[in-house]
Amino acid sequence: MKLRNIKNVLAIMAFPLAMTSCEVFGLDFQDSYDFDYDAGIPSNKVNMSTIDFIKSRTDIFSLLLEAIEYTELENDFKQPNVTYLLPTNTAFNSETASDKSYFQTHQLTYFDEELGEMVSYAPISMRAYPKEQVKEFLLYHIVKGKYTFTNLTPEPTWYETFAVADTAKVNMYILKDRDPNLAFNNFDGHYKSSIKPRTSNLYSDDGSYIHVLDSWLDRPTKKQLHIK
Repeated sequence: MKLRNIKNVLAIMAFPLAMTSCEVFGLDFQDSYDFDYDAGIPSNKVNMSTIDFIKSRTDIFSLLLEAIEYTELENDFKQPNVTYLLPTNTAFNSETASDKSYFQTHQLTYFDEELGEMVSYAPISMRAYPKEQVKEFLLYHIVKGKYTFTNLTPEPTWYETFAVADTAKVNMYILKDRDPNLAFNNFDGHYKSSIKPRTSNLYSDDGSYIHVLDSWLDRPTKKQLHIK
């Protein structure tokens, strides 16, 4: 009995320590959702459309929302039976070299009259790019069909997106790991390998899956897709 009491005390003491450790190391807890008593598992429903979900989390999606409004694609983020790969602000504007954010890798240039030469800079908004470029970027992150843990396989597979180019395909699969997760565009030549979601398997009221990424996805080349 004494041993059991000691274990209970230690468990209570360890819980706030674990919470503090997560905060110290910058780890975010996934938002909790209502328990689904019929399924017997925590519900993955966000109880809103995908665009409303984005608007509800401007703390992490403000740049994505700005890009959607810039290209007037709000209706494209209300579709049923698709898979949304939503890049967070980190995917756009992180200055960490290992992150290779979109603004880092798509710098713009201007002629500096004082220096007498072209100067590169990283923008702070997707509005700095041509509207068609931003539109294609967004549509590339919407996959045709509903895909999550229940129907993806461990075999990397190409899936069609709503972008128009013949190379606008996304590679998705279940990563075999100690903690199984989804993986995206892990192919030779991609700017970053082993991209995994920070939050996955969310389900919108529109009837679509949502996976949240701290990285953006770059499309493959024809050679990588074996297209002549």
